[in-house]
Amino acid sequence: MQGATAASAGLLYARLSRVARALDTAPPPGFLTDDELRVVEAFTARLVPTDSTAGAREAGVVDYIQGLLSAFPGADANADALTSAADITAVIRALGGSDPAADVDGNGVVDAADVAVTVQSIFGSVLAGPPAFAGRPLFAGGPFSGREPFPDPQTGTASGSFPENSFSKALPLPRVKRLAWAVRLLGASAVPEVADNPMATSLPDVDLRQRYRTGIARVNELSGQQFGMPFDALDESQQDTVVTAVRQSAKPFYDLITNHTLEGMLCVPEYGGNRDRVGWELTHFDGDSQPLGYTIFDETINDYRERPDKPNSTLDPDDPCSGFSPTMTAFLRLALVTLARATEFPDSPCFRG
Repeated sequence: MQGATAASAGLLYARLSRVARALDTAPPPGFLTDDELRVVEAFTARLVPTDSTAGAREAGVVDYIQGLLSAFPGADANADALTSAADITAVIRALGGSDPAADVDGNGVVDAADVAVTVQSIFGSVLAGPPAFAGRPLFAGGPFSGREPFPDPQTGTASGSFPENSFSKALPLPRVKRLAWAVRLLGASAVPEVADNPMATSLPDVDLRQRYRTGIARVNELSGQQFGMPFDALDESQQDTVVTAVRQSAKPFYDLITNHTLEGMLCVPEYGGNRDRVGWELTHFDGDSQPLGYTIFDETINDYRERPDKPNSTLDPDDPCSGFSPTMTAFLRLALVTLARATEFPDSPCFRG
């Protein structure tokens, strides 16, 4: 029996070694291929186009979407911070042992199941690895990003000392949240516990990888039917025609990529989008203001001082107080001034409670 077991292990090792050599090419750096990324970038650039202000292209929305779909990079069994067929080889070499790096499924022993999980994690059919992609966390840590300095209570002003950027650190996921993300990225069939739950199969934000792959193919199909070229090869007018066709014939995908475009425009930059904070600038949003805040305690007066660049009791010098339509201005004047008795600034529509 021992001889038979050893022989079987030898055959398994040889067979899996051939699999590893056959797969000894690096997978794509993320879930979406380069061709798919070009389509997504072009499509989102028509949803939020570049004109006098930055659009989705400048904000890096495509990087946000790639990071979302690639959040679990796969098993890193050889601990080289990369995911490739070399990890399959590392698991094969550790068969029968208990190396925690090679024990991908965490059952205490490195066996053929770990090889299978490693292969599947690299090529996208199971989730493995940390909840991050290319340094972009799935859930960012905190509490501070390092974009604002610490306050100096001795002067009531900003100090020259900045906290580290803990937003760039991925928070660990407990088992239930990891399963939830498996449903979100891979679909209910990847999690037997919810495979028969209609919510897990019908929600718009589940099975995202397949929905993107199918949706991108549909975009190129419509583009080819109407103009004979891939979507990213069309001019802007032609692309707008295809976008309209997608909205009419593939609305679930249109809604999905629209929502992700908005997320990529306004998320914290650590998630890959909102590059250089251009999305926040478009909406006149300061982003995370802590630990500095807008008022700073001053020990010399034993009270708080307003930041002159971000005052609370007067007009914000960086806020143009514009952009409201006449109808919205009339509504705000009724709701805030007439009913709530707020003060209306001379530079209408600006209101103070």
